[in-house]
Amino acid sequence: MQKAARDQGARAGIIVRIFASAYDLTILFGVTMLFVGLPITISVEMFGVTPPQWLKGLLFLTVVAAYFIGFWVKGGATTGMRPWKLRLAMLETGDPLSPFTASVRFAGLILTWLALAMTLWYIATKDTGHFLFFVAASIPAISLLVMTLSKEKLALHDLISGSTVYRLKLK
Repeated sequence: MQKAARDQGARAGIIVRIFASAYDLTILFGVTMLFVGLPITISVEMFGVTPPQWLKGLLFLTVVAAYFIGFWVKGGATTGMRPWKLRLAMLETGDPLSPFTASVRFAGLILTWLALAMTLWYIATKDTGHFLFFVAASIPAISLLVMTLSKEKLALHDLISGSTVYRLKLK
């Protein structure tokens, strides 16, 4: 029995990954408006029921998690990764991500993004003097530093999940 040929490519660098993230964030804005904003607006305007804040947050997190984990497991790439010919695979084997691995990767990604958002908030409010600013700023800084300095080009969420992002070779 013949093995299926795997896609070949080189590890994706920081610039192309940032561009893919920008695509994904743009798409996520529309997706969350459709699946979070619209139902909440309908609930408030038509039924007079305002969902509690925790429920809104949970709904938002569920939609974002479903977007990333679903695309990573099903096709190895999100919609924002596809124009840049990026794919996800397990670091050691090159196999597709399992739902568990994709969930771990998503948790690491969200942690990094929340820390970055928190850092930007502290900078915007000029409240950079306390310990939480240092902690929040350290997480994305370490992730970017490891990605730019290592030959494997792995971000923090890649390291904790054992996955890698690679760019397909153009044929």
